[in-house]
Amino acid sequence: MITAIRAMFSSTIGKFLALAFVVLVGLAFALSDVTGNSTFGGIGGANVAEVGSEAIGVGELRDRARLTYDQARQQQPGLTMAAFVESGGLDQVLDQLVEGLAFEQFAREMGFGVSKRLVDGRIADVPAFAGVAGSFDQKVFENFLRQNGINEAQFRRDLRQQLLLEQLAAPIASMPRIAPGMARPYAALLLEQRRGQAAFIPSSPFAPTADPGDAALQTYLSQNKARFTVPERRVIQYAQFDRDAVPVPAVTEAEIAKVYKDNAAQFAASETRRFAQVIVPDQAAANALAAKVRGGTSLATAAQAAGLSASTTGDLTQSAYAATSSAAAAKAAFAAKRGDVVGPLQTGLGWIVARVEDVTAKPARDLAAATPEIRAELAKNKANEAIVDYYNDLQDAVNGGASIEEVAADRKLQIVETPAILPSGRAPGQPGYTMAPELAPLVAQAFQAAGEGESHIATLVENEKFAVYAVKSIAEAAPPPFAQIRGDLLSEWRFAEGQKVARDKARAITKAVEGGKSLAAAVAAAGPNIGNVQSIGGRRAELGANGQPVPPELALLFSMAEGSVKTLEIPGNRGWMVISLGEVQRPDPKSIDPARVAAIAQPLAPAFGNELVGQLAAEAKRRVGVKINKKLVDQLRAELTGNAPVAE
Repeated sequence: MITAIRAMFSSTIGKFLALAFVVLVGLAFALSDVTGNSTFGGIGGANVAEVGSEAIGVGELRDRARLTYDQARQQQPGLTMAAFVESGGLDQVLDQLVEGLAFEQFAREMGFGVSKRLVDGRIADVPAFAGVAGSFDQKVFENFLRQNGINEAQFRRDLRQQLLLEQLAAPIASMPRIAPGMARPYAALLLEQRRGQAAFIPSSPFAPTADPGDAALQTYLSQNKARFTVPERRVIQYAQFDRDAVPVPAVTEAEIAKVYKDNAAQFAASETRRFAQVIVPDQAAANALAAKVRGGTSLATAAQAAGLSASTTGDLTQSAYAATSSAAAAKAAFAAKRGDVVGPLQTGLGWIVARVEDVTAKPARDLAAATPEIRAELAKNKANEAIVDYYNDLQDAVNGGASIEEVAADRKLQIVETPAILPSGRAPGQPGYTMAPELAPLVAQAFQAAGEGESHIATLVENEKFAVYAVKSIAEAAPPPFAQIRGDLLSEWRFAEGQKVARDKARAITKAVEGGKSLAAAVAAAGPNIGNVQSIGGRRAELGANGQPVPPELALLFSMAEGSVKTLEIPGNRGWMVISLGEVQRPDPKSIDPARVAAIAQPLAPAFGNELVGQLAAEAKRRVGVKINKKLVDQLRAELTGNAPVAE
């Protein structure tokens, strides 16, 4: 099944927050109109669900499903919409919308709220809304909304919903620990050992060798269209630009002179000093400590004897030292020589006894001496301003509807055109074609663009390198021409026919074992071309160790009842397995070492937290009331999978 979908909805709290996090985390992906009234073709503006006082329009569900599908494609570029929907993606998105609205109304009934200021702050923190300078840019934000057809009110509603969910659900989900008594049964489950047997019935020995003809293969293709479908491909045009391509005005002598004049204090002669000092509470103790230091005792030793400690400042100017002590103390300290003991000097914190550790004199610099430093700083500032102005001018042109050809011609940029590529950047039929890794953000954004021809800007290297791009053409996901894949179809058809025979043999073996035969005897009676019976098993805690995938036969073995036998289909029409569970050994929970129970209890806490959130969500839906229009959902499912015509 589809791992990207499973990952997206893997936890209860994640499921409820995922849709809102789509807005914050997935801003690189294009969103469609989510007002609930959109009618981009297909089913009209009816409601698929009523959640309390709110309704979910079919347009909103369609667009949210497409958004989630686009996100899943980032992890599985070959994923088709039909496979996404058939794997439960549409149902998950509907559940997400329903539970989000239920949570929002439930939270408000309980007195939770979100201020406009909090929403403003969250928007300002979104990196995707940062301009070239790195801070929030209103123009970037407005351009994002415009490009993706989102109104600001709806965007803010999504953020308010997320913040309410964070307030209400996140603390419950973050359960720090569970009691050992609750963890013991789970510890016993993890320490459980199982032993069984498995037999593999391959499909290849039973595959026919004859060619069934084009008609049969065409039928097989229509029944397995998704398996042979090449994902959507797009031809992208782009033109890069960076700081080197932007003209920067030269720094003038007059500008240098003005900076020198405006910052005269920076270039005047200055002196910094570093002090070792002790702050003493009263004058008498300070006098005694100063006398010891002047008599040859180190400041640190004298301070320690008095129950105090000495500290050393950094290199400070007189004004900086005055800010930490007093003007009089700073004046006296800067009048002393290196090595002199100063004080006691009264400050707001007490009496200071200080020793001048170091004196650094910085001579004055005239205009000629300061010019190189000023020129470099001015040149850097002008370059930053130039790239910002260039970017903003180009963004204005794009917002005004200028084509990529017009933008490139006006700025003498070179347009590069890709072949029809997948979201991964690969080009089917051109194995040698590769795109530079730095173009990955451009490709990701181009595959979220609503259609062909519109110009957009992508950031390739933050504040350094950019590209204007447009999708020239879109090749919809579809199988290649029949003649091109006939050989593959014939091979897969043969495996599919052999799979049917392997299935029947697996079922016959299962029936024989259920009738009292051993698995080995049942396999021997089933005929030749069947693998030997193998012993399988292990400890439940070892499943998936070190991040390794769990073999399907072991996953099935650990879900079976003791003494039972089941069949398991091998993906890709490669055969069937028969699994027999012979023995289950589970320790007494009370006999498990407490340290092991404690170790298991820690990772169990989030699971219990998710369970509590799930119960809270169920209660929220019960209180507000939920009605689902299943007929309309099924119509949308058919539309998205291409099994029904799209009504205009």
